Amino acid sequence: MKILTIFTLFLFINSGIIENNCVDNVKIGMDISEFLESKREIYKVKEETINLEGDDYPIFNVYENSELIYAVEPDENGEKVWRIWLYGQKFKTELGIGIGNTLVDLKNKYTIDDISTAEGSLFILVKEIEVGFELDGSKIPREWWNEMKLEELKNDLPISLIII
Repeated sequence: MKILTIFTLFLFINSGIIENNCVDNVKIGMDISEFLESKREIYKVKEETINLEGDDYPIFNVYENSELIYAVEPDENGEKVWRIWLYGQKFKTELGIGIGNTLVDLKNKYTIDDISTAEGSLFILVKEIEVGFELDGSKIPREWWNEMKLEELKNDLPISLIII
């Protein structure tokens, strides 16, 4: 009984940690049916749509107390978890980085590997963990987008989204 309690406690504590391919015990490649079965007991999960590059795609939005905390995007067949979008402040990396932290926080904890743009957003990619940290684009000056030099970004730019 003690082992089961310790294991359950470990899963509960670890569920708030963002990992390379997992958060809240939802893993990339997991069956959508398994995700739905496990999370509908804890959260309100709604099948909705997300618009990317002008097209609508199915997505499972996960709400806690009416707040969107994350979303699961299925693969093209709708069978497996393909991508996880983190919106809420509930989840952090092992080094304590999550939504609301800033670019300087990210620089202090991780090695920036590259930047990427998509949908008019800027993502910071780091060497230590395979996730994309989106910076709040509304706070990036329009002229920055011409040359996109990382060193010219203000350090106080907040992280607004994390994609696994």
